[in-house]
Amino acid sequence: MAAAWDRRVRSARSRDALVRAQFADAVGPFSPFWRARLSAIGIAPSAVTGTAALRRLPAVTERDLCPNGDPAGAAGLVLQADERGWALHTPGRDLRKGIATRLRTPAAYRRQVEAAIRPTSYHFGGLGLTLPIASTRGDLDLVARAGARLWGVLGLTAADVCVSALAVEQRLDHVALSLAALGSGAPALHPGDDPLAVTEALRLVPATVLALPAEEAPALIDELGAVPRSVTTVLLVGGPTEGVRRAVAAALPGRRVLGVWGPPDGRVLYGESTPGDGYVTYPDLEVLDVVDPDTGEQLGDRDGGELVVTQLGFRGSALVRWRTGTLLDAPLRSGGAPDGRTVPRLPSALAPAALVPVVALHGADRPVDLRSVSAALARRTDLVAFRVDLGPRQRDGQVQLVVRVALAAGAPEQATAIAVAGAVRAGTGVRASQIVLDPGLLA
Repeated sequence: MAAAWDRRVRSARSRDALVRAQFADAVGPFSPFWRARLSAIGIAPSAVTGTAALRRLPAVTERDLCPNGDPAGAAGLVLQADERGWALHTPGRDLRKGIATRLRTPAAYRRQVEAAIRPTSYHFGGLGLTLPIASTRGDLDLVARAGARLWGVLGLTAADVCVSALAVEQRLDHVALSLAALGSGAPALHPGDDPLAVTEALRLVPATVLALPAEEAPALIDELGAVPRSVTTVLLVGGPTEGVRRAVAAALPGRRVLGVWGPPDGRVLYGESTPGDGYVTYPDLEVLDVVDPDTGEQLGDRDGGELVVTQLGFRGSALVRWRTGTLLDAPLRSGGAPDGRTVPRLPSALAPAALVPVVALHGADRPVDLRSVSAALARRTDLVAFRVDLGPRQRDGQVQLVVRVALAAGAPEQATAIAVAGAVRAGTGVRASQIVLDPGLLA
């Protein structure tokens, strides 16, 4: 009997075959962004023959995709395939099935092709942008399959009943958790993040699982009041800190408290089988790497760093060497876990990249990619120096994003300040609180 997916040791050859297929049959022929990028750096898609070649490609961020801050550039990630392209690049088994279907029922054949190539669903990620990520029907099937795996990692079955207190919106946490319950055959209620609605849902069904947004979990538990004793597992979705874990465990003693997390631009969620033992991943659906968060350079297998994702088998938005903005304080590891799983595992301690802080600008929490501020201003010839300050305003404590600039000789003050403000807005998606002309930066 073949080993289960999470106990199978995948050879380097099988991993290379998955990477090669993704580039030869998806990214190379159909991704506008990657076709242009590979051409610019002088690499043919056929040269990406495995993980070693993949890791030589520069890791990219949303700013490479949308350099002017317009999220419409995300369309460049969506594979632009048609029926002929599907026939040329689909695996032989699927092609044979499609041809047989076409001979019998042409309409069913068209539905099969559309399920593979036509984006029909979107969720929103992004660090400094609201970035739409497209999925085909086939992609959603993969997400549901990964979700059934997640259910098993968490020690749940189809007999479990889940009530989710996550906001009902097109974000990865809600979408992937919904499909995980669907893929595992488990009943799930999604009343939203209103405590009264969640309390009512807990009264309606014999819930065994309560899913909470990680950072808001302690406060939300206080608002819910008594949680039914039928709830034996609490899922902290979004990557809990140790402080949050302890607070939830103290508020709900005797329950299993497990973390669930996935990169917001990605498709799947990872879970823990034991609290704090790391997030179990899916090596046949993606390649995970780490890069230096400051330089973007590939790091070794024994290093922590910024997590980079390359998706395998997805046909909507194709993420390749995608920098997630999430820092790992330890390297990925495989094997040696008490549960016997051999697949790569992320450390449970995750942190947002220091250069992408979440701040309350203009009354709303927004991630600000400070690298994008630098990129927007570094090439300006009318500036000789600049500095970005984040901090509370003395008057009311509101967080400020202050950009201080020193002008080049002869640069007009008002026009340059207006141009700097526009460049920051285009590069980051947020308005600077102030643009300060500060010749003292040169001192």
